[in-house]
Amino acid sequence: MIESLELLAGGVVNAAAPALLFATFIGVLIGLMVGVLPGLGPAAGVAIMLPVAISFGGTAAIAALAGIYFGAMFGGAVTSILLGIPGDAPSVMTVIDGNAMAKKGEAGRALGMNVFASFVGGSIGIIFLALLSVPIASAALAFGPTEMTALMCFALSLVSVLGGRNMVKAFVSLFIGMWIGMIGLDPIGGPVRYTQGSIHFFDGIDFTIVAVGLFGFSAMFISLSSELRGSLQKHSFLSLMPNIADIVKCKVILVMGSIVGFFIGVIPGVGATASTMLSYGLAKKTSRNPDEFGQGAIGGVAAPEAANNASSYASMIPLFTLGIPGSATTAVLLGGLLMIGLQPGPLLFVNEPEFVWTVFGTFWTGNIMLVILTLLLTPFLASIVFVSRALLYPVVIGIVIFGVYSINYSTIDVGTALVAGIIGYLMLKLGYTPVPLILGLVLGPLLERGVRRTLISSQGDPSVFIERPISIVLLFLTIVVICMPLVKRGVRIVFTRLQASKRRLQ
Repeated sequence: MIESLELLAGGVVNAAAPALLFATFIGVLIGLMVGVLPGLGPAAGVAIMLPVAISFGGTAAIAALAGIYFGAMFGGAVTSILLGIPGDAPSVMTVIDGNAMAKKGEAGRALGMNVFASFVGGSIGIIFLALLSVPIASAALAFGPTEMTALMCFALSLVSVLGGRNMVKAFVSLFIGMWIGMIGLDPIGGPVRYTQGSIHFFDGIDFTIVAVGLFGFSAMFISLSSELRGSLQKHSFLSLMPNIADIVKCKVILVMGSIVGFFIGVIPGVGATASTMLSYGLAKKTSRNPDEFGQGAIGGVAAPEAANNASSYASMIPLFTLGIPGSATTAVLLGGLLMIGLQPGPLLFVNEPEFVWTVFGTFWTGNIMLVILTLLLTPFLASIVFVSRALLYPVVIGIVIFGVYSINYSTIDVGTALVAGIIGYLMLKLGYTPVPLILGLVLGPLLERGVRRTLISSQGDPSVFIERPISIVLLFLTIVVICMPLVKRGVRIVFTRLQASKRRLQ
């Protein structure tokens, strides 16, 4: 435990290098702006800036991308409090009491508590991240090709959690992503697949291009089709600071929300939204005045914001230790790691320890930067939502197109990103979430390689998948995760019929 904290301290020292401080600053600043813009969210922000951040190279690239992620988590509460419009999904719970406080003229208290709760949640999340990453990575060293294949199956089964309520649509989206991941040269046998004779697709479709289109363009298309209403009050710098009494009053809620957010966030597929809901519910149940919640309780801002930020750092554990993205944003970050030539997993801590702990160190410096920037820039960030979309979005689209073109200097890539954006827009309109598609695109090729390499080493004997304990457990969990929604639905139908039968008998 002490060793992990020492490694984190060394990472913080390394993160103080000017180049890394600059990359982290750029990331958190852009993340704050992305968080303020309703509808975009961290996944879209990271996807849009992925080509630009990768140009920083190595640790700086991941520091910038992570800064965008955490910055968006900070900034999402600004419009939630001032306008009652959540900047992203996890900010929904902040709207309930945060906007109620703003309507009562207490927006300054709510905004200040957002900053403090985000800092506390982030700090606790980073400490737990340092303490738990090495044990999890050490345990994962027992994973061979067979276990990793079973792990990929389990990761893909999380589509039942990430895919929303309609499992059919979720699996359709997943299989589309897996199919896109198969385009290009066969990684083992060598034949060309699904390229339609185009040499440009021999190496497959770049993950960055699909992610930028699917999340960046589609989010802007959706946003353009909606209206934004709200009013913005003026706030002085001092009014953004929380009252000392509020901090003392919410100390238990802040710690509880951070812990709940971290341990919920570390589970792939659950994410920050679920953690904020659970944290808010626990805060209300344990409060001496539960009736205040929903009417402008300061604890109703502290709980979800602490959980939100702790959860975002917790999501880095499965990403770095197992190579499993638990959300759309970490899926994009996984692509960023692969683009700089690193394979996330337990060996990353063995082969690249300085990289890992320096990245964790940038999380700490970024957390401090976010506190200062949010306090200074909250009025400006809030005003972004009133910039005419006719001016704002052409600039953003221009930056996106330039970023995509700069990857391979190809107009085909730009066209592919636009097509992906249109597909993403249609999927959202038809109720198909794009998250399973990203899961399939990232993990599908890894699953294919794992299955084929395992079968080659076992001379085609499929029983090898049920001969190793870890593999058996993971495959069993895969079946449980896939079948759980079906079982719940069956129980619900039976219960409904029994209730109907009782009414008829009465």
